[in-house]
Amino acid sequence: MLRPEELSKPVMRMLACTVAALATVAPATAQDVAKPSIVGTEETLEDGQVVTRLTPGAAPRALQDNRRSDNAAPDDPPSPPESRQDAPSVLAIVSHPDDEIVFAPVLARIAREGGEVTLVFATSGDQGPGTSGLEAGDALASLREDEGRCAAFALGLEEPIYWRFGDGTLAANARNTQDAMRDMGERIAGLIALHDPSVIMTWGPDGGYGHADHRITSSAVTQVVQAMGPDRPDLLYAAFVAGEQEGGDDDAPPGFEGWARTHPSLITDRIAYEPFDLDAAMAAVNCYESQFDATARETLAGTLHQRVWRGQVSFRLAFAKPR
Repeated sequence: MLRPEELSKPVMRMLACTVAALATVAPATAQDVAKPSIVGTEETLEDGQVVTRLTPGAAPRALQDNRRSDNAAPDDPPSPPESRQDAPSVLAIVSHPDDEIVFAPVLARIAREGGEVTLVFATSGDQGPGTSGLEAGDALASLREDEGRCAAFALGLEEPIYWRFGDGTLAANARNTQDAMRDMGERIAGLIALHDPSVIMTWGPDGGYGHADHRITSSAVTQVVQAMGPDRPDLLYAAFVAGEQEGGDDDAPPGFEGWARTHPSLITDRIAYEPFDLDAAMAAVNCYESQFDATARETLAGTLHQRVWRGQVSFRLAFAKPR
């Protein structure tokens, strides 16, 4: 688990892909939904993946809207603290662009303090139109990948990795020897070998609210880590703590009703974040115009901060460290 000397204590977050509801209007075209304003150049990696390298200083619109002015007044909040030498290296593996929202402030904090954060999306969300009105398919996948890049940039991260497995198919294809999803474990192991993270973050076995893609992603990551020796990375599951909502478990924030709860006795890490990190999380949420309407984008991170995280994001350590 993350030790106090690595990161001080804090809260929990919840994912974006639940709150969005399908639009009832006629299907939109890709041109109808504005893509995040990212400036960069495309590059083809050795494995054939095409990524967009962000141009330094060319922030997405969502981030620009939430940045503090360089000419801030004297009473404005101070600049973020300097980076730390002991910041952990983190590999965050989730299923869809917007899943990272559940622990976004923590990712922002680690990146701000100088830690390496690698964000991986197993799918491009090509079957989840959210509020966009787009039909499922390549145009939606392209849009959601751009939104994921925008969110990563807002959190201060590098270009995210997209494996482009079929959205909504991970469970069905887990035993399909002809499907690319079969090499998911190898990809996870390869990233661990490449980045040597001290911490891996992913969904818990509950998948948040039972989403099959979330469950399979969690299972695949767990399977790889459990086969590693005592020097393995700490595997942290995102957790929605039971009994910590103001009105009890029945008073969950809108859109999070029915989410799985973790008993407080099993929570091993409560990682604190600062206002700068919450600002970054808000900017990240604002990137997902296809998944949330304007009101949801404006309020989601604040609602999680006030009613779920409360200054710290909660996790459960999957495997105890040997004594």
